[in-house]
Formats: sequence, structure tokens, C-alpha cells
Amino acid sequence: MNSYSKIRYARKPITTSCFLVMKGQSIVMEVKNISASGILLSYDENSDINLRHDDFCVLEIILNEEFNLHVEAEVTRISEEGVAFKFIKIPEEKQIPLWELLGEHVDKVEK
Repeated sequence: MNSYSKIRYARKPITTSCFLVMKGQSIVMEVKNISASGILLSYDENSDINLRHDDFCVLEIILNEEFNLHVEAEVTRISEEGVAFKFIKIPEEKQIPLWELLGEHVDKVEK
């Protein structure tokens, strides 16, 4: 594990929905917070999709009428708090709008 993977960027609380697709299945989940490197979604373990650590997913994060964020992500943690994903790939044209959404949280690191 390199030192970059240990960085935990500050999370911005946000209330919105996320469409998750994994292995041909899909579910709508609620976003709890987002950072420059990942996202935390509420997760009901009794849902039709059984998520596990390291699962690959595609997320369509619905931010507003003009901007949805389509990213590839990997499950990093599942807990009572929710399911955490790290972003694997953010399309180039979506990076600047994501940074603008994050505002002051974009480059802050949690300790």
C-alpha cells in the first residue's frame, strides 16, 4: 500500500441520491457525504444487492438538474454508518465540477 492510498480527504456532507450499478443489478441509495477521493452511501444490508469489500461498481451521483457525476468506484468499507467507496475513475470533464462542488473540502485532508 503506498502513502497516497492512506490519504483521507475531508468529507462534505451532502443530501442527494446515487444510482449504483453492479454486475447488472442496480439500486438507488442515499448519499451521506462525498470527498475528492470517494463517497459514503447509506446501505441496507437487506437490499437486493449484496455489496462486499473490493466490489467494483458504477455510480451515477445526482447532484442537480444540470450535473450528474458518473464514476467508477470500489467498495472500501461496509459498516453501520454506510458503505464507503473510493473513486477509481472520474471522467475528465466531470473533475472540475466535482472540485467546485467540494469547494473548501477539495484538498483538505482529515487527520
